[in-house]
Parts: sequence; structure tokens; C-alpha cells
Amino acid sequence: MAAQNFRIVLALTLLLPASPIAAQMSQPATQVAQAQSARELRASLDSAKRQAAETKGLDAAYELIGIVDAAQTTKLPDVAADALNILNGVLERAAQAAVNAPVEDAQDILDQLVDLSFFARTSNITGADAVLQKSLRALFPKMISDIRISLTKPISQPEQWSSSLVTLSMLGELQAAATLVMMDDIAASIAQIYDSEASRLGGLATQIADTAQREKTVADLIDGRKIRAEQVGDARKNNLTTVAAEMAKPGRKQPKDEESAEASADLSDSSQACTEVGMIAPPSMSSNWDGLQDILPKLEEECVLSGRTPTENRCPGRNLTFVCRELTNESTERLIYVYEGTPEERTMREKCKGDRLAALQLTGVGAVFKNTAMRRILTCAPIAGTSRGRD
Repeated sequence: MAAQNFRIVLALTLLLPASPIAAQMSQPATQVAQAQSARELRASLDSAKRQAAETKGLDAAYELIGIVDAAQTTKLPDVAADALNILNGVLERAAQAAVNAPVEDAQDILDQLVDLSFFARTSNITGADAVLQKSLRALFPKMISDIRISLTKPISQPEQWSSSLVTLSMLGELQAAATLVMMDDIAASIAQIYDSEASRLGGLATQIADTAQREKTVADLIDGRKIRAEQVGDARKNNLTTVAAEMAKPGRKQPKDEESAEASADLSDSSQACTEVGMIAPPSMSSNWDGLQDILPKLEEECVLSGRTPTENRCPGRNLTFVCRELTNESTERLIYVYEGTPEERTMREKCKGDRLAALQLTGVGAVFKNTAMRRILTCAPIAGTSRGRD
């Protein structure tokens, strides 16, 4: 990906001469290094071409943006143009396939397109803007339609309320995504739909016979509205143009490219990430977490073995790159906070394309579980001094 290519650029930078005399003496060596980097970059492009031809989805797009960025930096316009042409083809194919895909798959592609829009803009790759915008404008209406259809399903059982609330939260997240990429017309349309559906569900919630269920559902709807408002507000403050301008300021650096071990769902594998574990509380579970005695010890042990520490606090937001939302099973979910410059940044970016929240969506809010019925039971945080995500 881009980080791999940044090493090439860094190597060239280190070889630049410090004086005119040194420049004359080192010119052959510099030319050799430049030729070597050009060969490596073209080899990376060939590999990305094969990946784009052999696989579906947007996996190759991340690599291609990195290649375009590196080619522009090292002044290889033919490589940049070739990579950009392949990139736009990958984006178009993925968007076309997503329009006819199930809502979960389409959501995956849309999330990645938003992510790639930021990646391209902050890398000063304007040649992909038109295709990214066109792809997103094709996908947002599809997602809106699918979510509205899901929301119209009858709610005859108490457990169906949880599903409806999750679907409503997806609509709020969709509005935040449209706001992030500055598609204000689409965001406004989603806002109207959200308000209408939330009001309709609120009316239905007041008719629930069971008092405890009725009060909980009404409270969840209120909380959902608050979360949606915060997400949209943060997206407005940290939209595509704002972030690109911030990244363009002098002194801003790209994340370090570090070798990393494979990260998995286990707490014991993400030593510099911070993980929040959520669980759907059974009816018998009280607010002081009775009934967790058999669960927490194992989670705490895994956390300690990973070199981190269990805590009741939320994961820190400083230097956050993204949050991966991972459904462990039907009753448990994990929010994995991945920080800039850590080994997990690279592996988790590859492994978590399906449900990833950009840091820009979380400022001042923190991540929320996809299933709104989840309650946080443990945070496994990096020990101070071991992660760039520390406070």
C-alpha cells in the first residue's frame, strides 16, 4: 500500500546531496537509486494490476492510490497515469456491483469509498475525484431505499425492536457519511427520512404494552437521536475539504510504516490497539454488572496477556486513525481503536474493510456499538508509554 511506497520516497530523500560538490560526486549513485525505485514502483503497479483483474471489491484501490502518490512524488508521470486509470476502473466496477448487492455488501463498499475519498484527497490525487463522487452518488440512493424497506417491516415481537433501532442508526450513519464527503443535498434528504422514521417508531414505541420494554425503547430512541446529531455535527466539522487542508499544513506527516503481526479478534493479539468489549445484557443483569463473573476474568486475562491493562474508561481518541467494529457473536461486539503509527494500523486497515469508522466521524463522541442494545463491559487499553493513542 501507500506506506510501502513511502519507504521508497524516504530512501531517495536520504540520498539527496547536501552541497553542490556532494551533488556532483553522488549524482551517479542518486541516479542508480532513482532507477531502482522506479523499477520497484513499476513492479508494484504490475502486482496491483493483477490484483485488480483477479479480485472483486476495492482491495486493489488502496494499493493503487499509494502507487499514484509515490509516482507523483518521484516524478514518474507515466506510472501515475497508468495507476490512476486502473484505479478509476476498480472504483467504477465496485460501485456498479454494489448497486445490485445486498445492503450489507453495499454498505461495505460505500464505507470504503468514503475512506478512499479521504485517502485520495489527502494524497493530492485529484484524478479520482470524479469517479469517487459518481460512485458515491450511485450508492447513497440504493442504501437509503434498502434501509427504508427494512424499517417498514412490522414489529410484532420485542426482539424486533432491537433490529429496527439498529437499522435506524444505519440511516444516521449514512447521513454522517454524506456530510463527510460534502454531499449536502443527499445528507439533507437522509435527515428528513431519519426524522420521519424516528417519529413513526417513537409513536409505535408508546404503544408497547410492557412498561419496562416501552420505557427502554423510548429511551433508546432518544439516545439514538443524540448520537446521530453528534455524528453529523462532527462530520460537518471534519469534512473532506477541512481534513485535506489540515493535512496539507507544514509539519503533518504520514503514519510510520511498521512491520506488524497478524491481528485477530482476540484481545491478546492487538497490543497497541485499544478494545472496548460490548455485550447484550440479559434481563437478569442489573446496572452493577451482576452475572458477568464468568465472563470478565477471561477477558481481563486476555487483556493482560496482550501487554495492556483492563480499565473502566473509554478508549482515548488522541492520534486515532479509525475504529473497527467487530461482531464476535450474536451477543458480543468489539470496538477496536487503531492509532496512527502503530503496527495494527496496517493489518487492521486490510482486515477491517467491512465496518470501519474513520476517526473524523468520532471526534468528541467516541464510537458506538452497531447493535444499540450492546453495553460496554470492559476496555482493554494500551499501557501508558506503549502507544501513540495514550492520553
